[in-house]
Amino acid sequence: MKQAKKAELFKEFLSNNEILIVDKSSASRRRLTKTLVDMGSKRNQVHSVAHYSEAIEVIKTNKPKLVLSDFSINGGSGFDLFKEFRELYPDEKKATLVLVTSNISQSAVAKAAEEDVDSFIIKPYTVKSLEKSLINAVINKLYPSEYMHAIERGKEKLFASEYEEALVIFEEAIALNKKPSLAHFYHGQTKYFLESIEEAEKDYGKGLAINNLHFKCQIGLYEIFQKENKHKEAYEVVRNIAKYFPANPDRLKEVVRLCMITKNYEDMDLYYDIFVNLEERAEDVIDYVCAGLYIYGKYSMLQNDKAKAKEVYERVGISCAGKAKFLKAMIINLVENEIYPEAQKLINRFDSSEENVADYEISSYIAYSGGTSPNDLISVGLELFNKGYKHPLSTKIMIDAMFKTGSSKKADEYLDEARHLWPDEYKSFKKAG
Repeated sequence: MKQAKKAELFKEFLSNNEILIVDKSSASRRRLTKTLVDMGSKRNQVHSVAHYSEAIEVIKTNKPKLVLSDFSINGGSGFDLFKEFRELYPDEKKATLVLVTSNISQSAVAKAAEEDVDSFIIKPYTVKSLEKSLINAVINKLYPSEYMHAIERGKEKLFASEYEEALVIFEEAIALNKKPSLAHFYHGQTKYFLESIEEAEKDYGKGLAINNLHFKCQIGLYEIFQKENKHKEAYEVVRNIAKYFPANPDRLKEVVRLCMITKNYEDMDLYYDIFVNLEERAEDVIDYVCAGLYIYGKYSMLQNDKAKAKEVYERVGISCAGKAKFLKAMIINLVENEIYPEAQKLINRFDSSEENVADYEISSYIAYSGGTSPNDLISVGLELFNKGYKHPLSTKIMIDAMFKTGSSKKADEYLDEARHLWPDEYKSFKKAG
């Protein structure tokens, strides 16, 4: 099709359809709006928003046929916005979704998100380059290539469970394109549904040999490795996805879980950075990340890297929203390693709700035990113990204080009870001093 004909069809498309622009920058939104109106859009059909939630409302209400979204937007990412668009309108074949990127890394992600992103524009752009990119993106969507026709026909067969016919069509598609990562992915998906797992893995590998970040092929590999409990291989894939693709809370939980299973504790630095940049943090995401960080801190302590442990525990203290289970665990580990000042700082982060009273009092007693006299340790320790606020370490601190002050008979009584309550913790108990 000649460029003049493309331009004519594009102008007609603009005049007849709703358009959505999503960008944090009001100046960028104004500039894009003006350019699209100059190119043939009607002003009242161009919707311009800054926030993810606003974009979803426009999508639900107006069902735009052209969406231009910046890579990073308030409340999420353009990448996730496009995925939600496709989930809302799974049968929509003509809408064009264009990602606006600002660097090479983001444009690589856009290329790798084949089928989820129809095209991308790199900032800064000229009006001429923008026009050319949009014309090609829209026309390619309205008049798909023979390759994309084959992909769609193959998908119809695949979703109808006509697997052998789907395989034939996807093989035809592979021959129609110089870089057929998407066709390899769907060929692999078909093999996966036929339970030819090894063949599916090979297909995904072929797709990644063409585009080493190809999103769908990476997801396909990840699902195979998860199914086969190949935790190391699954982690390598999902770590790569987390590194290059926009943050996704569910994916973050999974990558943290595998990070712990595979003992790649140092990678928690990367996942913490992803976590703090999430617009919204659900309770379960906070729990996963803080649990991973706590294990990382404990690991650092075992490696005698106390500086790193203190840094990691500070992050947990900031991020855990006053949750007693994390604060108490960190305080215990710090005191076990005789790091009292950091343990005492964490006391101030406790949630003051009534349900945390026992944990708070036990933790406070443990945290300040380093600078408290033996007599005070005994009196406060007994008060806690008699209230039913019992913990192996707080009880040990109290028993040690009893031995130090010569109250050996009393100490032996509590030691017998402690051995009964916590046999594992008291197997190797040694008297202080």
